[in-house]
Amino acid sequence: MGEFTAAEWTRINALLDSDPARYGFPARRDDSVILSSFNIRKLGTLSTKSDGAFRLLARYVKATDLLAIQEIQDNLEALGFLKDLSGDRYGLAVSDVTGAIPGRDGLIERLGYLFRWDTIERTEVASDISYDRSAVQDNLLTHRLDFGEALKAREVELAAFAADRELYEEAKAAKKRGEDVEVPSEPEMPAFKLPHFLTFIRAPYCCSFRVKPLGAAEPYEFLAVNAHLLYGDASAQKAERRAEFFALLDWIYTRVKKRDRTYHLNFILMGDLNLDFDDPVEDRREIEDFIKTIDQEFLKSKISARVNFPFFDAHPERGPNWPLPDGTPGPFRTNARLDQTYDQIGLFAHDKRLPNHKANAKAGSVEGGFDYGMFDFVRLFLDAMHGPDETIDTLSSAQRKRFFAKFEHDFSDHMPIWIRLPKPRPGM
Repeated sequence: MGEFTAAEWTRINALLDSDPARYGFPARRDDSVILSSFNIRKLGTLSTKSDGAFRLLARYVKATDLLAIQEIQDNLEALGFLKDLSGDRYGLAVSDVTGAIPGRDGLIERLGYLFRWDTIERTEVASDISYDRSAVQDNLLTHRLDFGEALKAREVELAAFAADRELYEEAKAAKKRGEDVEVPSEPEMPAFKLPHFLTFIRAPYCCSFRVKPLGAAEPYEFLAVNAHLLYGDASAQKAERRAEFFALLDWIYTRVKKRDRTYHLNFILMGDLNLDFDDPVEDRREIEDFIKTIDQEFLKSKISARVNFPFFDAHPERGPNWPLPDGTPGPFRTNARLDQTYDQIGLFAHDKRLPNHKANAKAGSVEGGFDYGMFDFVRLFLDAMHGPDETIDTLSSAQRKRFFAKFEHDFSDHMPIWIRLPKPRPGM
């Protein structure tokens, strides 16, 4: 694992100073707020990041009013340091660990929010999102045959893994004794693939917030949902991940419907949803169709919520030109390797001042009005290291390897996404 030198960080920050708009870095304005989501890779101890990485991370925090962070580790040292670097205007809300049993090995993570006191007020609700025992039990009983088959298949997989592991250990021991044997590759424990949604791999973290108004206007009030969904390359895991995503949509939309019980009427989902984004147009259509089937009769009523996922759309003015199969511009690619849109922000709104899907086509057309974007630090790092004419594709494989090694662990392998909302004001 490498990192940028002090001189390289100086060059990076100078480039960002010279043209922040080129890199999608949000400008702070008095008339609007920036809500953002950022998977900061393994934000744990101070030793996991360089000083240059922390300084740039803090610079980004100070450009936002509410930042949802994923991949916070059990040790909160680095998160506390980042908060201190960002200044005393920022408050912090963070979950306890999720994703594994505390005290055992596993992908234990926390989810957190940094928020700016003078623009965003935290209100009373803070909770994990989960399905209770009865819902899990009903799901198991309803799909008991499918789960039974999955468990049988798991037994076969584990037996094969144990046999491969024994052969590996025997060969390794023989090699250590000096025998002329070939040691096979160390076997990996196969992932258990659930046939249906059971519960979240990491409990999403929900906190309530209020955007302070300009003048005598009602504030925006919403429950923020910070999520880091299942990751995996196998086709069955992709299916499970989609089931997890749609279960989260179901949970949010079911809460949004209950206007007389929900603490705030609006929800904003921010997180690393790990969605494979091969066909954004079809993916958005599938999400819209799913929401319509949650409760058709309710959606026909006058109290239905509007749903908007702006990052399923190509930005009308400055989105990177990632062409879709039909040649039209595509959406932002949010991972450092520039081939997926894992990160999303979704608005579930009763407040008509919050942007609906039609607003995406005019994003950024009015200063201080609704907008959305991505801090493209990969482009920034490329410009600093190789010049403005280079792209990831024009680098040799050796150059690409050295380039990504400089920042994927030290800074992150996900780029932060953001939306701009005009502050509530009279006459909106």
